[in-house]
Amino acid sequence: MDTKFETIIEERDNLKEILRDPLATWSFGETSLGLFCVLFVYLDLVLKILPAYMKDREPYKLKRLLTLYNAFQVAFSGYVVLLYAKYIYQHGIITTRCPKGDDLKAVISDIKPYFIAKHIDLLDTVFFILRKKTDQVSFLHIYHHSAMVAWTWYHYLYHPCDHFVVVGLINSLVHVALYAYYGLSSLGPEYSKYTWWKKHLTKVQLIQFMLVISNLYYQQKLTPCPIPAEFHYFCTFLIASFFCLFLNFYFRRYGNRKILEKINPESSLHTS
Repeated sequence: MDTKFETIIEERDNLKEILRDPLATWSFGETSLGLFCVLFVYLDLVLKILPAYMKDREPYKLKRLLTLYNAFQVAFSGYVVLLYAKYIYQHGIITTRCPKGDDLKAVISDIKPYFIAKHIDLLDTVFFILRKKTDQVSFLHIYHHSAMVAWTWYHYLYHPCDHFVVVGLINSLVHVALYAYYGLSSLGPEYSKYTWWKKHLTKVQLIQFMLVISNLYYQQKLTPCPIPAEFHYFCTFLIASFFCLFLNFYFRRYGNRKILEKINPESSLHTS
């Protein structure tokens, strides 16, 4: 009996050690509150404060600032691509090692740059408003940025894991191309001949979403340590909603042009 009792005590202590929070992750409530504060500031700034500020002002050029910003975004996204490519090379596209302790601390360290990147991305909206490019500040734009911030908050602060390494790599790779395009566009109309591939960016984004959904499905299905089902479905829903919204954007932007060109081939000369 004594041996059995000692075994139970030992197992209890081991369980306490496992459940102890050495990484100081946030609770769901704490994460949600912090996220709410960030999104409240962002939405209030871009939907009310900045539009009111710019109402009777001329648009800012911001040419030099945008050149530096986009160059930084390309470089930072490229860094994240290399960081996650190294991780995938070491542990595979479907990670099954269930990192704990120091291994998990290293994973959290790798998550941090992507977490930071999604907040830096919010400056896109600020710059659009300051330049009075209000057509760019669409529901899709606001929703996409807000949702990605939400994803990274729950991933980095509440449930850190290595399940989204492929997601981060694919998304960062797309951002290298996206900010390269933004950078060239910000240099002026004389550089428009170098941005002929603009419409293909949306196609790349749509392919990105399909690859990400596939990876989320198989990562959750094959891993010995799946993430909570509600978090998995939350992430899958976000990506599926992105796909639908971007597909709708693509057909509205480019579908009508193709129809117009079929009716009158010369009309392509007058569209941009």
